[in-house]
Amino acid sequence: MSRPDARRVADTLLHYPACFIATHVNPEGDAIGSMLALALALESLGKEVVCYDRHGVPENCRFLPTWERVVTELPASVPPLVVYVDADRLERCDLSVDHFPHAETFARIDHHTSSAPDPGPALVDTKAAAAGELIFELLPLLDVTLTTDIATCLQTALMVDTGRFSYTNTTPKTHRIAADLLAAGADVPAIVDWIWGSVKFEATRLLGAALSTLQRSADDRIAWAVLRNEDFLSVNATPEDTEGIIDAVRAVRGVEVAALFSEKRGTIRVSLRSRGHVDVAALARQFDGGGHVKAAGLTFDGTMENAICAVIGAIGAALEDQP
Repeated sequence: MSRPDARRVADTLLHYPACFIATHVNPEGDAIGSMLALALALESLGKEVVCYDRHGVPENCRFLPTWERVVTELPASVPPLVVYVDADRLERCDLSVDHFPHAETFARIDHHTSSAPDPGPALVDTKAAAAGELIFELLPLLDVTLTTDIATCLQTALMVDTGRFSYTNTTPKTHRIAADLLAAGADVPAIVDWIWGSVKFEATRLLGAALSTLQRSADDRIAWAVLRNEDFLSVNATPEDTEGIIDAVRAVRGVEVAALFSEKRGTIRVSLRSRGHVDVAALARQFDGGGHVKAAGLTFDGTMENAICAVIGAIGAALEDQP
């Protein structure tokens, strides 16, 4: 039996002959996989779909079916239905309602917490391991057949956001969905090879640069690393090459909260990870960021030094509130 919010979003998607789908900046496998899966599903119903991400498709996702379709600039004409996926608000896509003066409806499909009201129908489940789980839930409501291409996109979404089913957000439901996707022909070997099995030389060197800056707090409960613009330039790396670095910082024994500070495209991006005692999503919202209890991020306006001081200070204060 479907949930009312899922039914409402499905009915909205079915009502419009065309839609515009966006996902968050600096996207990864869940964002791109979920967006492409939804686009393929809607196109199977004869609808027109535009897929958008300001930063485009990261290199490790350029095996997903129809990834080339994703545009990085807003088209001159946007369909009346705007859908944003894997983002708690349009601003996470570097967009706002003002970008769509002719839009009739906005719909959100997401698994992040949010303090902002949704501008339209929303399918939100913070217990879902990935946005891909919610797209999967919509397929029967849309009367869409689970194809091999859709399955590969959704399996990528699940595997990325669960760390190949190793994170604590993985549930029995996640495994059941993954089994259905595998039965439908999801190309798991390709997913593993592209996402984890093949790392760029530049990305490996960037990991070394980040770990050379690794620091810990006096009580060893916080660890952080820093990447500046010159670090990217010195190894010819791109912002997407930071993928996975935060996990190496989090792996330090005794660390409860990890942070990676990186200058990306002229701004300072901060990735946060927690072992569970600190809600890093709540911490990130102090800086207009967001995410999950154990994984979140934010963008800081200011100098790197001020970012480190402010964020590490906030983490320390949050840890002081823990028993």
